[in-house]
Amino acid sequence: MRITDYVPWRIALERYTVLESRDNALYPLLHFVLDNLPQSTKAPELDDRTTRSVLKADADWTGEDVSSGKGVTIREMGIYLAYLVGIGFLDAPQAGTAVCRLPDVAVSQSILENLLSVGGRGGKT
Repeated sequence: MRITDYVPWRIALERYTVLESRDNALYPLLHFVLDNLPQSTKAPELDDRTTRSVLKADADWTGEDVSSGKGVTIREMGIYLAYLVGIGFLDAPQAGTAVCRLPDVAVSQSILENLLSVGGRGGKT
């Protein structure tokens, strides 16, 4: 994975979104990025002790303790992205550009058919 500083990333995102692809789902959020996001975004400190205790208690039922607070793993993100590719929401990564290979995710024909009736930006109606 390559880490990029904020300013070059913002310039690349602005160029891509404005000049190349206004049909991007992130287009409505572009104004946040153009307004110096790191300086203008102030989030409160959040207390997640209750959530962690519930997740810890849930381990007795599920057999898996997910209370460590690691967040979304690279493996999980790969599954999410593979699903979005599988339903046609995202294009598959081009050969040679991907850092990791997306896992195989089976998307049933019934899911694809049901997605045809979904409205909004992702709808195919």
